[in-house]
Amino acid sequence: MADTPEQPEPVLDIARHLKYWKMCLQAPLPNHYLSNEGNRMALAYFIINSIRILTPPAADEGATAQTTTTPLIPPENCRKLRQWVLSHQQPGGGFAATSSLVFPVEGYEQWEPETGAQEVEGAGLANLPGTLFALQLLALLADEDGEAGAFAGVDRVQTLRWLRRLQREDGSFGEVLRQLPGHGWFIGGGYDMRYCYIAASVRWMLRGGPREGEPGWVEDFDTEALASYILRSQTYDGGFAGSSQEEPHAGYAYCAISALSLLDRPLTTTTTTPHHSEILHAGIRNKPSLIHWLASRQFVYLEPPPPNPNSDSDSDSEEEEVNFLLPSHPADLSLSSPPNHRRLHVACNGRCNKVADTCYTWWVGGALANLGHRELLDWPPSRRFLLEKMAHRIGGFSKHPGGPPDVYHACFGLTALAVMGESGLSELDGALAVPVRTVRVIEKARAALVVGNGKGESGGLVEGALEMGLAMRGTKPAWLSAVGG
Repeated sequence: MADTPEQPEPVLDIARHLKYWKMCLQAPLPNHYLSNEGNRMALAYFIINSIRILTPPAADEGATAQTTTTPLIPPENCRKLRQWVLSHQQPGGGFAATSSLVFPVEGYEQWEPETGAQEVEGAGLANLPGTLFALQLLALLADEDGEAGAFAGVDRVQTLRWLRRLQREDGSFGEVLRQLPGHGWFIGGGYDMRYCYIAASVRWMLRGGPREGEPGWVEDFDTEALASYILRSQTYDGGFAGSSQEEPHAGYAYCAISALSLLDRPLTTTTTTPHHSEILHAGIRNKPSLIHWLASRQFVYLEPPPPNPNSDSDSDSEEEEVNFLLPSHPADLSLSSPPNHRRLHVACNGRCNKVADTCYTWWVGGALANLGHRELLDWPPSRRFLLEKMAHRIGGFSKHPGGPPDVYHACFGLTALAVMGESGLSELDGALAVPVRTVRVIEKARAALVVGNGKGESGGLVEGALEMGLAMRGTKPAWLSAVGG
């Protein structure tokens, strides 16, 4: 086939995307998000993280004139948002994922702060994803003057103890923890590689380096058991799944790779070049197959045919066919073909024979970047696919070509661009999925908590969050008095 004429490279319209995120931040989200009420902390993370990615400091390499000079989130609003995040902290450790799961203060009066044991059934609804998003938000919302205090009010000790209790005997992690009368602790949530990744992330963000007997030391969870569980989950074709007997998935591969790299990550590594993780590189039994499996998630995106005016079918099956079943020969989807018009757009899927999706460019690209092989992502046509097919006219990115934008895919469309070094975006940390400058904030905030500074180490909440809780009842709860709040 003849080569097509040279196509101009698309441009990321930062101002348009910031306008979309400003709308998400300041206006109520559409009714379609009601089913995500239980994940409100996650929605906030997608919005705030995206704004930070789109607004690198002027000193950052790659910052352009498109970057706004006026803060999209004024300092006063940052303080209010931080107060909101801290109000979700639970006395037994961790954070609730939404305001509707925060109990009135009298619901916590029977908590025993050292062990998290409770006499009141149902009090305390912290979950693992909500805790990670809460910690990331606190760091994302810190200003330059308050970076060391970004985690002020976080109960580091209780959160790490709560995290340890979420680990199962096989090394995996659950999502929630409940005390069942007469039966002890019950770990809820499925066997999900995402929980393993989140546990490793929270541990790196909070644990620090004190040794047993030193101030700030907290008993660690079993890192060897977690690594062993993850490594056992590699499948026959090289990918990762919930177990070696399940179907591999690109999101699980990213979570497995990132979790392993975080388990032995130094406390101060703020660079896009991943550190050489011995657990990651020496532990995976078949790393070449993993890299091959990830690289094979790419395929040439083919335009769907014009809609048939005589068809009234709206089934999802038609939408899923257009990405990979149209060519007359399977080779038309191959990236190994000579560079021609068939490689104008390259998309990624999460599993074999599935359709393209914005987020999989991130899960695949982020995983390859963390393995040190970002060059295996066919980036120019992948970038073109994101900017020409998935970016929406009002800003943000959609799940499928032609769909509406949503905060999940809009955020991970940006992380995919950032991890590959898109000009004008913040430098991204591939393992934690936040800007590198935010990781620097996490490092300073963790160091401040490890040293211990009153409320930060004893488990109290910041004064603003306390006032919110006390106003609900008018008196100080017993658990707060017990820890010196």
